[in-house]
Formats: sequence, structure tokens, C-alpha cells
Amino acid sequence: MTGDRKKEIIGLFLGIAVLLYTLFTSPPEGLTASSWTTIGVTLLMAVWWMFEALPIAVTALVPLVLFPILGIMDAKTVAPNYAQDLIWLFVGGFALAYAMETWNLHRRVSLLVLKICGTNPKMLILGFLASTAFLSAWMSNTACAALMMPIGMAIVKMVQEGEGRSEIERKAATNFGICVMLGIAFAASIGGMATLIGTPPNAVMAGQVEKMTGQGVPFANFMMVGTPISIVLLAACWWLLPVMFPMKALDLSHAGSIVDEELEKLGPMSKGEKLTFALFVFTAVFWILRPQILSALPPVNFGGKATSLDKIMSDSTVGMLALLLCFLIPVDFKKGRMMLDNTLFSQGIPWDAIILFGGGFALGAGLDKSGVSAYVASQMKGLAGMSPILIMGVMAMVAMLLTQMTSNTAVAATFVPLAISVAQGVGAHPLSMAIPVALGASLAFSLPVATPPNAIVFGSGLIRVPDMFKSGMTLNLIGIVITLISMYIFMPIAFGVKL
Repeated sequence: MTGDRKKEIIGLFLGIAVLLYTLFTSPPEGLTASSWTTIGVTLLMAVWWMFEALPIAVTALVPLVLFPILGIMDAKTVAPNYAQDLIWLFVGGFALAYAMETWNLHRRVSLLVLKICGTNPKMLILGFLASTAFLSAWMSNTACAALMMPIGMAIVKMVQEGEGRSEIERKAATNFGICVMLGIAFAASIGGMATLIGTPPNAVMAGQVEKMTGQGVPFANFMMVGTPISIVLLAACWWLLPVMFPMKALDLSHAGSIVDEELEKLGPMSKGEKLTFALFVFTAVFWILRPQILSALPPVNFGGKATSLDKIMSDSTVGMLALLLCFLIPVDFKKGRMMLDNTLFSQGIPWDAIILFGGGFALGAGLDKSGVSAYVASQMKGLAGMSPILIMGVMAMVAMLLTQMTSNTAVAATFVPLAISVAQGVGAHPLSMAIPVALGASLAFSLPVATPPNAIVFGSGLIRVPDMFKSGMTLNLIGIVITLISMYIFMPIAFGVKL
């Protein structure tokens, strides 16, 4: 029996044991039997995911079976979580990626990126981190990851194609792929922390502060706090990934001449490449400027009243539009050759990642419906007697831990009002507690289900759960420290609030 198989068996029975413990013991004071059981199911899934006891997607299906059986949620309520709006966004992203691969555009793009960024592996990773984070500060982090992932996969495939390498060099090439994919996922969340519109928790925080205190959160003032945190955390990510996944043996110094030769071999762009590139640009612009574009269009009759398209169309609508156009735009009209064919659904879409993402939604819904999230929030009221800095740290840490298993928007919606109440109770400024909670909810780097960008890059097949967990949890803890230090430095500058 191999070591990996032993690990799988240990994880399998450990997860079952945790669930049985919650089923046959009384819940702690303040928890209902349903909440206690939900915690057991959550821990079962967490253990199975981390030990890879079962295929990742199979574990994600556990709520469909156990939630109805254990009386947590009925089947008709659980099932829709596996087809939520965001899931179709990254189905559209994978369709774009498959179209690029079908017409070999991915190879041309990867060669051009290598030519521009150079052939130093660390500089290539920095290029992905910086560009992903910048885009994510202004657009949906999910759409951003869906946009960058195919480019990253193209680069990684080219780097890993080399022949005649030693085992050490092959391992370094594998690690390079891990760094690129994790870098895209992490940077998509880190970039969103910089602005109020970059990620939903920040918008939730601003709305709750205005609702509960009557004070607005100016966009520019928030950026004075959020942007330094985002930049420093991005630098920490750039340092951390190559340390955890070494690439020193990866020598790309000879790649410069190869890049030029390969570009020459590709020749001029084919019609399929041109159409795919045009669709890629169209989709990217639509994702980035969706609110502005849709607001400029005439309103439609929705529910008996005129409604702006921006209110009823989401990023997933754009993703599905891109997928449909792949089947509607002809490359060879006479032969009926479109940009994509039916192989997209058998080869181009990682359905295990789709199921995994749905399982995360279902788990989050169960934690909310059973009262586990509310219970954790109520336990935070005992922090009132502590120092403000310590309260900030504890609340940010709890938000960070919860967001690994459930929606960061749900965590922010639950804990930001509590943070404001605690701040008012200890005589601190509401923003001093609300901002760390919102930013802590964005530190979702440990599991594929923690945030959509994680699920998207997991679908690449280049990373494993243990890879994401060990690097993600380390970055989570670094992020908490950076957030607290930056709050102490920049809150007086941005809001005139001394901590």
C-alpha cells in the first residue's frame, strides 16, 4: 500500500468519525441539533478534501445526500446550488479557453507574452500577478480569473513541452505551472481588496456602514487603505509561491531564440484565430465595462416596470453569450465549421470543477440555514472587553476562516454589522472594525470552494488541493498581519482615525 493510499484511507475514516461524533453527542450550548450536524458534515467534507479521500467532485456531492437525510435542507433547496449564476460565468470562460486552444491562438498569445516579459520564470509569474490584480480591482474577480486562466495555461503548456529534461527540471516545470495557476487565483482576490468595487465584501461593508451609521465610505479614502494592503500582499504572494514550489532548476534562458522561431513557424493568423481573438477582446471589454455598457442601452420591461439591463444581466450572462457566439460565428460557412463544436462539452469543460463549485455553494447555504453562521457571530459579542487592535485581529481571523468554506459575501453580510456594533460598544470608529472584517472575508486562498477564482484555476488540472491549502493558508495568515499593520498606519491618513 502506497503512502498516498494510506493517507486517503486515514482521511476517509477520520471524516466519518467526525460526522458520527456530532450525530451521537449533544450540541454545545447555543447550538441546535441541526447546527451541530451541519458542522459535522462540513468537517467531513473538509477532511475528505484535504486528504483527497475521494475524488474532489464526489466529496462536493455530499450535501445532496446528507443534507436531506439529516434534516438540514430538503433536496429541492440543495440542488439549485449546483447551478447558481456564477457557475455559468466560468463555463463561459472555459469555452473561451477551449476556443483559443482549438485554433492555436493560445500558443501565439503565450509566445508573445514570453517575448514581452522575458524568459525569467519569476518575472513571468510577476507579470501574471500584477496584470490579474490590476484587472480584478475594477472588474469581477471571477471574470478576471476566467480571462487570465487560458493565457496562463498556454504559457504553462509551452514551458512543460520541453523534451530531454531531467527529473529535477520536470519537477521545476510542474512547480512553475502550480505557481502560475495559484498566482492567478490569489491575485484575482488580492486585487479586489484594493477598491470598493473590486469584490462584494467591500461593497457590503460600505453599504452596512452607511446604513448603520449614516456615514458614507468615500471611494478614494478606502483605496488609501485597501490599495497598500493589496500591493504588499501581492508582493508577499510573489515571494511565497516560488519558495513553496521551487523553480530554480527551470532554465528558460535558451527560450528567446525558440520563441522567435516558433512565432515564425506560426505564420500569419488564420481566420479562426482572428475570430477567436475578436471574441476574446469583445468578452473582456464587456466584462470590464458591463455596468457602463448596459446602462447606456434602453431599459426593458421587467416585472411590469422599466428596468435597466444592468440590474438583470450579470457577468455570467456575458460568459454564456461568449459560449453561444462560439457556436454561431462561422469559420467556414459552406462547410458549417463554427468556432467550436460539440467536443467543448466532452473535452473543454472540467465538469469536476463545476460540481466542486456547486458543492461549495450548497455547503455555504447549509451553514447559513442551520444557524451555524449566526451562532459564530453571536459568540463574537464576548470580545467587547478586549483592546481594539485585538478585536480587529480576532474578527478578521474568524471572517478569514469562515470564508474558506462559504461565500465571502455571506461572511461579510453576517459579520460587518456585528463588527460595527462591537466598535460602537467599545467606543472605536465603526470603520476600524468593519474594514478588517471585509478584507478578512477576501482572504479565501485555502480551498477550491473558497472563492470562484480558486475553483476556476483548479479546473486547469495543474494543481492539487494540498498545494492550494498549504500555500493558501500561509498567505491567509500573512494577509491578516499585513491588514492589521496597514490599518494601524493608513487609517489615520485616510479617515483621521487613530487605532
